Amino acid sequence: MKLLSLTSENFRNLSPGEISFHPLANLIVGRNGQGKTNLLEAIYLLGTTRSFRTTRVGSLFRFDSPNLFVSGILEREGLQRTLSAGLEGGEGRRRVLMINGEKVALSPYLEASSVVAYSAARLDAIRGTPEERRRFLDRGIASVQRGYVGQLSRYMRVLRQRNALLSDIAHHRQSAATLDAWDDELIDAAGAIHRARSAYADDLAQAHEEIVRSHGYHVSNLKISYQPSLTDELSKRRQQEIRARMSLAGPQRDLVEMLIDGRPAAEVLSGGEQKMTVLFLKFAKVELLRRRTGESPLLLLDDIDAELDLEILQKLLLNLPEQTQLFATSAKDSILARLETGPHRRLSVENGRVTSSQDFT
Repeated sequence: MKLLSLTSENFRNLSPGEISFHPLANLIVGRNGQGKTNLLEAIYLLGTTRSFRTTRVGSLFRFDSPNLFVSGILEREGLQRTLSAGLEGGEGRRRVLMINGEKVALSPYLEASSVVAYSAARLDAIRGTPEERRRFLDRGIASVQRGYVGQLSRYMRVLRQRNALLSDIAHHRQSAATLDAWDDELIDAAGAIHRARSAYADDLAQAHEEIVRSHGYHVSNLKISYQPSLTDELSKRRQQEIRARMSLAGPQRDLVEMLIDGRPAAEVLSGGEQKMTVLFLKFAKVELLRRRTGESPLLLLDDIDAELDLEILQKLLLNLPEQTQLFATSAKDSILARLETGPHRRLSVENGRVTSSQDFT
């Protein structure tokens, strides 16, 4: 899978126009605040419809712009396709997704590409809330399991309807007996999410352990603890849920923890060790994608800094499948120079615009 070019309009500070990429490695350099990360974020949005930096969609728009648009030419299995994602601001928050100029739904759009992003500034898998770690698992599952986005959407739809019914019951507008059918729906929809999360957490932990061990990194005992919030005893919680007017069990309350010797990783690891651990998790995710799909995703490494073990990072990149396309940013030329291990393109970014592009062999 290769991203040949990218075009954006009104995306943060990026200037409109087409940016072409090297099929193997793209090293993006520039001072802080010039748009390096915005460029990676636009690539991520193109592939996933989301940001890897924020859940606040409004922050992606150029100031005072009512909409934004990203488009890219993707080559996959010898075929080229144009992917486009447009977002409208305001109350509507409308999203338009297209492949080769034809509107498509979210699931087929997400299946058209695969992107993995690492940011030294975002360590949600380690430092984040349980919600952020659940999102970390869900994004990984969605990248390797067709239909998972639909399963999540189904569960959230059932959850909203059941919560509305709980509110009606609390206000004496409905009978508690009407919950029976929705309990069955919730249990069935939740089961698919629980099974997928449990299996993926196990697979990711195993792939992470294998990679860490092969590179001799000293933080090698990470455990991904997944504890589902079970829904098979909803009847016992019924009165409590009616009083709360919301569902008190289900995937929205699953607990996901990253543990080192039984303790939260955020408490026992240094800042550099946390960054390296998340980096290894990202490379483990890339490996799972390769095993299950037979191809590598686009790999985005944002804000590479000196706290990372650059020697290990270099080895990780050398051990990637040969056709993996890399996009890496840093404000320091000296750090990116450590990654110049083969054919690549160096792009300089200033004020949201690529000011120079040079290929090296």
